Amino acid sequence: MRKFFIIISVVIYGHTYAEDTTWVKVHDATDMTWYGHYKQWGEFPDGSENYRKVMLHYTMGCASTGCSGWDYTTHITLRHRTGKYDSTLVLAPSFTANGVTQDSLEYANQPTFTLQFDSAGVDTIYNDSIVVISYNNPTDPWLATDTSYVFTANYFYFQFDSLGNQSDSVWVSADNVIYLSNTNTYNIYEIIEEYELGRAITPYGTYMNPTNSSYGTNGYTEDWQHVFSYDITDFAHLLVDSVEIDAFYSGWSSGFSATTDFEFIEGIPARNVLAVNNVYKNAASSYSYSSSSDFETNQMPAKKLPTLSNAEEFEFRFTPSGHGQAGEFTPGIHYYLKVNGTSVGSNEIWKDDCGLNAVWPQGGTWIFDRANWCPGEAVPTFYHDISSQIIPGDSALFDVDFTSFNPTSGASYSCALQFFQFEAANFSLNAEIVDIISPSTKDIHSRFNPVCGNPKIKIKNLGTTALNTLDIEYEMEGGSTETYNWTGNLDYLQSEEVTLPSFLFNGSDNIFNVRISNPNGGIDEQKENDFLSSSFELVPDYPNEFKVVIDANNFGNENSWIISDMDGTALYWKFGLTSNQYNIDTVNLPNGCYLFELTDNGKDGLDFWWSNATTGTGSAKFQQVFPPYILETFHPDFGSKIIHHFTVGGGVSTIEDEVIKPFNIYPNPTTGQIQIELSENNKPFNVQLYNILGEAIWHEEIKAHTSLKRLDISNQPNGVYLLKLQLGDRITTERIILNR
Repeated sequence: MRKFFIIISVVIYGHTYAEDTTWVKVHDATDMTWYGHYKQWGEFPDGSENYRKVMLHYTMGCASTGCSGWDYTTHITLRHRTGKYDSTLVLAPSFTANGVTQDSLEYANQPTFTLQFDSAGVDTIYNDSIVVISYNNPTDPWLATDTSYVFTANYFYFQFDSLGNQSDSVWVSADNVIYLSNTNTYNIYEIIEEYELGRAITPYGTYMNPTNSSYGTNGYTEDWQHVFSYDITDFAHLLVDSVEIDAFYSGWSSGFSATTDFEFIEGIPARNVLAVNNVYKNAASSYSYSSSSDFETNQMPAKKLPTLSNAEEFEFRFTPSGHGQAGEFTPGIHYYLKVNGTSVGSNEIWKDDCGLNAVWPQGGTWIFDRANWCPGEAVPTFYHDISSQIIPGDSALFDVDFTSFNPTSGASYSCALQFFQFEAANFSLNAEIVDIISPSTKDIHSRFNPVCGNPKIKIKNLGTTALNTLDIEYEMEGGSTETYNWTGNLDYLQSEEVTLPSFLFNGSDNIFNVRISNPNGGIDEQKENDFLSSSFELVPDYPNEFKVVIDANNFGNENSWIISDMDGTALYWKFGLTSNQYNIDTVNLPNGCYLFELTDNGKDGLDFWWSNATTGTGSAKFQQVFPPYILETFHPDFGSKIIHHFTVGGGVSTIEDEVIKPFNIYPNPTTGQIQIELSENNKPFNVQLYNILGEAIWHEEIKAHTSLKRLDISNQPNGVYLLKLQLGDRITTERIILNR
């Protein structure tokens, strides 16, 4: 157990902080090789400081024997010693024999034996001694008062003649007998409350295991690691001094490793916690599902909990994941929360984006959607503000029901249900940068990185005043700064992902900085959370002209691809590929930054072992025109989508930004009439309309000195169309949605 106190700016887990930060490491690559609890003690801060944020960074890696080939559930749990004690009535025995309690024991005082005949003649085999421990202290029935060694008795052994024939039998009689008596006593124990801090599912780790034939393929080795980060600020009051942390592994084979790092960032939290309670069982426990009535009566019956009279805010958190064949793969199952008889909310216990997993590909059925989890991902938590349903100081009645269904096989749900009580909020106007999604090297965001264009960040409102405006400044370290004026409507504790306009990668270091200011035009009450940095990697650079080469499998109609520019304008595309052949298209792009998206509507990529017998296999790559060497090869087992950013000519556009889009197209969506408004009317424009299959269905050259063009597409079927407008070497493509 090690404790680190850092007061300088550090880069860790892809982000930079410049605040007083305390780090506590508890598990350090602890091998989890078999089902069970891996408990470690950590020395945490003494509680004298306030922390605006506490993060748990759970690094999952391979065990020293390699990763397991199966998906298993892991839990990181805080074991809180309450200082309260309870007891259970037990019977203390008067004696044990070899550590076992039995009704009576007949024994001999001297060693006993049997005879055995072998090739050497008759041999004497002595019986092992029996250890008898006596408990005869009336004031402490569990205190051992005597230990003696006795021998087996009351049995026959055989004698043999010179030829080895049994000639007689001998009875070995007991010298004594003792009888069991019991004393009523109490087993006293300290009450330990367990709270789940984070839950993550292991990936199918066959590619990381040296004992597997597929080891080292698909870019993996046994050195694989993945970091899961959890905001556990509301458990700070329990993470004081010596605390036991449990890493639970539900696997039955070797294995994975756990490293748990706790990050304490000094400052004032958004609100102070008064109490946290498990609504039902400790930590995350299993709740079986056989029928709706049994579940609501025996698994999650209505439960009443006391509330504090000085609490002002209340929150219910629910982390469910379905297991067993029916529990894991049954969609459409919702939970429904009632508090004091009032319906508060519900969510479907389902994740439908496993094909976009950050850990890909995997050796098993990693793309299959499941009951609120995917292999290799953290299990998400649902949050409910229940402040309006509770009267402080009165009891609160919780009732959680599930959608009724009849499982045809085993179904259970691992659930953590937590009830938090808080003081009043500490801030009225407080915006926070929660995360930098791109550009970033955080492995959880690896699907969307690296990028060369639009950054994406996550902001949160930590003040009670609704957040409507915010200034966001961002740049590459040492480069020019861009400013974006965000507008929206974020209520208290709500968050939002914000896509920023493109910026210039013209700095001196691969660090992306972002800072926020002027919330609602006012002064942010907590400036410590207004800045964040991330490390990033540069995207590949390709020639202006190259080929998109896709060898489609048996289901080419499931595949489509688009190349778009920094503004989201589609420049090249193909919808529906020809099956079982190479689909080759040449693109010619001006210098700039671009995004290539290859989508599979079946969510199984071009090569997935589970369905290959039916779907066949395919491949995708970028290839230089001449000489025809490969620029980029995309892994065919990609699940739902390939997201690939790249530059041409180093990403420096040859066209001035202010004249990139001289068109305004509206309304969109449309019932049939489209108006094209031109900002320049002294040059002719070419206009082309394509359907979703890429077929040109209309073309016209708009003459110079025309400032407005009306287009009627009401004779076309409803759907998505692409409108391509060209002015010289400038091209703008807009998606048009026709919905009559």
